[in-house]
Formats: sequence, C-alpha cells, structure tokens
Amino acid sequence: MGGSIQETISQADELYSKRQRRENVRASVDILRHVTDGTGNFDIDWRLGRAFFFLGQEAAGRDLSHSYHLQGIEVSERAVGVKPGSVEGHFWLGVNLALCARLGSPIAAIRHALRAKRVLEGAVRINSAYHAAGPLRALGRMEHKLPFWLGGSRSCAQASYEEAIAIAPENTVTRVYFAELLLELGEQNQARSQLKSILNGPHDPQWAFEIERDRRIAKEMLTRIQS
Repeated sequence: MGGSIQETISQADELYSKRQRRENVRASVDILRHVTDGTGNFDIDWRLGRAFFFLGQEAAGRDLSHSYHLQGIEVSERAVGVKPGSVEGHFWLGVNLALCARLGSPIAAIRHALRAKRVLEGAVRINSAYHAAGPLRALGRMEHKLPFWLGGSRSCAQASYEEAIAIAPENTVTRVYFAELLLELGEQNQARSQLKSILNGPHDPQWAFEIERDRRIAKEMLTRIQS
C-alpha cells in the first residue's frame, strides 16, 4: 500500500472520529473514493462500509437511508471478497444488511435480515470483540427484534448482550439495547442499572457521538420508568 493511500486512510479515520458532524463522514467517503478504482481494496472498502452504515443510520428519509445501506453492502461485500477471514468486512456487511432490512419490501426485508444474521454470526466466530463487541451487539439486536420464525429469541439476545458487555463494559450502545430488552422482560430494576451505567460511565473520545446520544436516550428511558 502506497504512502498516499495510508495518508488518505488516516485522514478518513480522523474525519470519521468527528462524526458528530455528518459532513465529516461524507468527506471521508469522498477522499476514500478518490484513491480507489472500484476493484477492491480491503482497507478502503470496509471503511466505506462503516461510513455508509453511519450515514444511512442518521439519514432523515427512508429512500436516502436505503441508498446508503445498499452502497454499504456493496463495498463491504468487496472487502469480504478480498479478505474472507477478516472481521471488518463481515461486520459492516452484516449491520448494513440489518438496517437495509427495515427499509425495503417485505420479501427483500426477510432476505436481508436472514443474510445479516448469518453474516454477523460469522463475524462473531472471527472476532467477537471487534468494534467494542460489535458482532455480539448487532447479533443480539437481531435476535431481540426478529420474530421467532426468522430466528429471533429473547433468551439468545440476552446471552449475546451479556457476553458483549463482559467484553466491552463501557460501550453505551450495547447497554441501551440490553435495557430495552430487560424492560420488555419486565426487569425494571436491571434495566435501570444498565441505564445508570450509561450515565455514570467514562467518556471515550472515539465514541463521543454514541455516548452523547445514548446518555440522552438513557435519561428519557429512566424518566419513563420512574413515571
């Protein structure tokens, strides 16, 4: 890999770390695309998958969100093709598929959801600790939200969340997801404990966007529990 590509990747990572402003993530996409010819570069493609996931997650409209996730699927598939045994491509492919499943036609949604679950199970096998236990967190979310006939299971989701928290106890995203599940199970005290951990946890500059968002969510959820 040439020095110019290494420099571009460093710039893209720096921009993504400042994702409180969405234009920084869009700028990271622009500079990454500038140094690839579309034939497949693992280090660029998984980062594009990460950026498209974030942009799709934060997009205001369904059509725009769907477009971003479809692009995320495409580049993440390329990353998996280049390095089938690496977790990055599988993880970002899985989460883009999972969010794409919420936006398309019913048939496409089922297809994307089933594939997302398989891909995330593969990511867990490769490296469950990647991205602060991201594969376990995302798999748990799918197990939590999918109906039983598509592989959903609250007990499996709880196990996945608990394992993710054991690996990355300071990750606020996992704790929000787990608190939502616990409330559905009627475990208010345990849910309250998860939410308080979010409010009292340390600040991590690399997760500043998620921590700030999740602390707002935690406060709202605690207010609802108390009322």
